[in-house]
Amino acid sequence: MKEINIETWNRRDVYKNFADFTDPFYAITVPVDVTPVKEYSKRNQISFYHTMIWAVTKAVNQVPQFNIRIRDGRLYQLDHVDPNFTILKSGAEVFQYMFLPWKENPVEFSSEVFKEMDRQGDRTFGDFEDTDETVYLTCTPWFDFTALTNPHSSNTDDTIPRIGWGRYYKEGDRLMLHMSIEANHKTIDGYHIGLLKAAIDRVIASMEEM
Repeated sequence: MKEINIETWNRRDVYKNFADFTDPFYAITVPVDVTPVKEYSKRNQISFYHTMIWAVTKAVNQVPQFNIRIRDGRLYQLDHVDPNFTILKSGAEVFQYMFLPWKENPVEFSSEVFKEMDRQGDRTFGDFEDTDETVYLTCTPWFDFTALTNPHSSNTDDTIPRIGWGRYYKEGDRLMLHMSIEANHKTIDGYHIGLLKAAIDRVIASMEEM
């Protein structure tokens, strides 16, 4: 982790422009081809959702702007973030929050998710400390969507990205889904969301060879 000098940062003026906004958050929804994710999860007999969490987290860590955090008015570039995501157990109606370290191998990561589900039991929150070294992830497997908003506290310096996706659908011979990427305009512009979309596409495409 290193501190960013705001005065020499190339986004200084944009950052200061949004500094006093009461709502600097915005979200963009993009279509994503998840055919390789479905095929990989089926081939390895693991959860599609867990595999998506793995892929999106890997992509997030490839775009530095998504790992910038504001702490007490100062900017920091994090080295790495891990996923904080929602889980809904079979037969349950109330979701749970889970935070886990990302692993290089998707099969191992999925295995750790199930282990943590057992450890957490019926508790809404697991045994993890509140941290901004994360990305918030969720999905709505019951339906597709074309837009998504997220709840926020009054903290306008919250720069943790929020990424969610809906139910996948067929488009020709491909499986697609809509993904919402929410960011804080103080640190992330539409250009950077484009970089993340490209990174997500690359990571997913690479799963064809895994």
